Amino acid sequence: MKVGLSWELGGDEPAATQWHRVIGEIERGDALGFDSAWVAEGKTGQAGCAQPAVFMTFAARRTKSIHCRALARSVAGEFPVRLAEEVTLLDLFSHGRGGVAYAPASRQKVDPLMVHETIEFIRGAWATNEVRYRGKYVRFPTHTPDDAPAGLSYPAWTGEYLPQWEWGATRTTADFLALTPKPVSTHLPVYVAIDDDETLEWAARNGVSPYAGVNLTTAEAIERLARYRAIADDCGRHSYEVEAVLERNVAIDGASDAHTFGGSAHDITCAIRAAAAATRIGHFVWRYRDAAPNDLERFANEVQTRLQA
Repeated sequence: MKVGLSWELGGDEPAATQWHRVIGEIERGDALGFDSAWVAEGKTGQAGCAQPAVFMTFAARRTKSIHCRALARSVAGEFPVRLAEEVTLLDLFSHGRGGVAYAPASRQKVDPLMVHETIEFIRGAWATNEVRYRGKYVRFPTHTPDDAPAGLSYPAWTGEYLPQWEWGATRTTADFLALTPKPVSTHLPVYVAIDDDETLEWAARNGVSPYAGVNLTTAEAIERLARYRAIADDCGRHSYEVEAVLERNVAIDGASDAHTFGGSAHDITCAIRAAAAATRIGHFVWRYRDAAPNDLERFANEVQTRLQA
């Protein structure tokens, strides 16, 4: 079981104060052996972070082994190529520790198909050289014609390769383009929140890792993750193809509620293991807020060790 930490930046606290504190907490998590750090996109308050991949790129340079994830990334109003490039840069600067989780369409107030097309295009463009994509919301290159195959398509070999700079005036635009630079791994981790039924089913059928956020109650999160797994199993997909993630609040020696695993270290360990048994999650993420000064150390020593035993 992998264990991570997540943050949602925002509020009236000055960004310089809050951001530096979170960077310090990520550094502590890295030193304690936490597997991942996730910072959510947010655009409210002085400390809101509209570009979590940029924030995590800075964090990556201050850490050694913790994986750096941009969380709740929106696709609305964004150019898919730029979304791909920002995560690629995070992955390159972190030497292969980058990743991204996309927000649900309902939170962005967009058609779920827009989220699906963006993820499909980005994953496909990372994994190969020249590509073309025709969707309802995503077109790459932008001059891709209406009669091009739907989704990803690839150039056929013509028997000769002529570099674009040698084309001359008779041909000025390429039908297929490569997205560069490439991430360290062609299968860089991509997750999507499964709040919406349409996205849950699409992700399960297409091997996209599910993220059940802290906004869902524990009962809702477990039900949706279990349903994702059942659909994936019916499609012949295996658990090892994806990394299912459950995010919860944690209250060490505190009370549990619909969004929180609380109680003793043993109680919290049992709650996480019970969720894993019901859903086959491989990654638990603690939404880190309002914690006591030594809670990180206690979780690493008393909970994380039991999860990995």
